[in-house]
Amino acid sequence: MIKRLILASAGAGKSELISKEALERAADGEHILILTYTESNQKELFKKICRLNGYKPTEIVIKGWFTFLLEDMIRPYQRCIFSNRIPGINFNKAGDPNKRGGRNIPGTAEKIDGKYNSIHYLTKASGKAHTSYLSKLSYRIYKESKKNNIGRLSGIYDAVFIDEVQDLVGWDFDIIEAISKIDDLAFTCVGDFRQTVYTTHPTTKTPKTNTEKRERFESIGFATKPLNVSWRCIQPICDFAHLVHADENLYPKTISNVTQVPDVFANHTGVFTVSEQHISSYIQLFEPVILRLDKGTRLDLCEDQKCYNFGVSKGLGFERVLIIPTENHRKFLRGETGIFDDAKTDAPQNTLYVISTRAHYSVAFLFDEDSAIDVVRTWQP
Repeated sequence: MIKRLILASAGAGKSELISKEALERAADGEHILILTYTESNQKELFKKICRLNGYKPTEIVIKGWFTFLLEDMIRPYQRCIFSNRIPGINFNKAGDPNKRGGRNIPGTAEKIDGKYNSIHYLTKASGKAHTSYLSKLSYRIYKESKKNNIGRLSGIYDAVFIDEVQDLVGWDFDIIEAISKIDDLAFTCVGDFRQTVYTTHPTTKTPKTNTEKRERFESIGFATKPLNVSWRCIQPICDFAHLVHADENLYPKTISNVTQVPDVFANHTGVFTVSEQHISSYIQLFEPVILRLDKGTRLDLCEDQKCYNFGVSKGLGFERVLIIPTENHRKFLRGETGIFDDAKTDAPQNTLYVISTRAHYSVAFLFDEDSAIDVVRTWQP
């Protein structure tokens, strides 16, 4: 079977693409598994399928990544490592549960005296599996169980889709590689590495960066197909967003499929800077959704306005957006397009791409200077 990586730009309709293909396969009697990391995207896929088909066929199963790892990768064969049934998942919101102050907690090593240590993977009190180590445990069981748990998938499903694959990192890619070795299972991964804001677990293991993830897919043998269109953003917004990762030379320019702008929005379209002096007038006139770093950012502007933190805005779309930029964003607007090159992670760069592509018709930055980016204009009342 062909292994496909579909690199879909923001607003490309990737969830719809997955939903349509899954429905076509289901109509032919195939069984399909769709995986994604966030609960919000699981709900979005369910709604898309129901909108297209009226209901979700029983042949289509939608699961979260963690649920898949526990139910399909761990429990059926866990006795090769741990005899007691793992009752559930412990979400590690604070990061690595086996470290404190950046140092390993004594007694939490993966193996002690050559045997797997349950405390490394599971909580002491409940025996639930740490999400930080769930994919690692899945891979260990895959190897220890003579790979039977992977072959089991082809007896249940004919095709597997992973949506928002950019959220996966580190050990997750060992699971992807294991699934890709099943010859009679169609395997499609869909996502946009530029939209990596969340990840499934903290890790020092590669791949972590956009480039490393692309290279790993290539090494596994995935055929890459770009889906470089946007049904959400007009072309000037697509052009600005493309510049955020242009130095990487990995992504073709996004082509807008927005052919008509409603009259009510046609008087103000594109990408703008708005000075502090004019910001109140701008908000009153255009009523944009405000995107900010966190809840403590510019409370004076955000009071009584519709606001979202940068991370929360991922996956959403609005007619107009006003961005309160970080210092790195301001430097980018000044023309320092390489400002993210020395960053420790891709997160700051990816965040700018994500928030820039939330708007259908206009993006504005609160910025007291003229931008050096050609596509960005200065707004005057």
